[in-house]
Amino acid sequence: MSSPERSPPPPPHNTPERPESPEPAVTALAVAGRLSLDELAVMVSVVDGGEGGGRVSRKAENGLGAVMRAALGLRVSAALLCLVSFSVMVADNTEGWAGDSFGRYSEYRYLVSVTAIAFGYSAFHIYAKVHHVILKKYIIRSPINYYFDLTMDQILAYLLIAASSVAASRNDLWMSRFGSDEFMDMANVSIAISFLAFVALALSALISAHNFFRRSSGVTSQMEHL
Repeated sequence: MSSPERSPPPPPHNTPERPESPEPAVTALAVAGRLSLDELAVMVSVVDGGEGGGRVSRKAENGLGAVMRAALGLRVSAALLCLVSFSVMVADNTEGWAGDSFGRYSEYRYLVSVTAIAFGYSAFHIYAKVHHVILKKYIIRSPINYYFDLTMDQILAYLLIAASSVAASRNDLWMSRFGSDEFMDMANVSIAISFLAFVALALSALISAHNFFRRSSGVTSQMEHL
């Protein structure tokens, strides 16, 4: 008997080659560099699966939310305090032959200028937060916003404490020579409120530093696990 003819083997399929994916570390760095702190927290909560991981991620989100609420409260407090201090000092004008005005003294003009700038900066932060809540978009993208917040908070806090101290020294010298009057009393109120505004800005600077180093350490730890 003749053996049956064997059919030729089918031709090999040409499977297209997959493009090489970028290195995981490079991809993670690129993604993390474009994310803000709360966006990173959402990613961590998604990645942390399981019962134990869910508890850890929920604790992290709760702590992060508390920090964000405290930061917003300090921004609102700083804006209101700077506005009140600015308004009181600008209104510090007395009439009559012994009348006086804040505009005659460079120390008071310096305080007025710094409180106006600090108010504008704090109001911008409040607007940026409301803008993000409504439109889900950031006015200043990450990671630039961390550098911006940390730098501006420290600069304005230093300027505000310097301006308040100079104005307080001017008031103390005047009252030691000529005593107190209505003009000095209003100036004292404005200076005292500006010191409170400095406290709010200084605490905001601490939160900005916390957010900055938290994000830096978080990105570093993610890179180490790749």
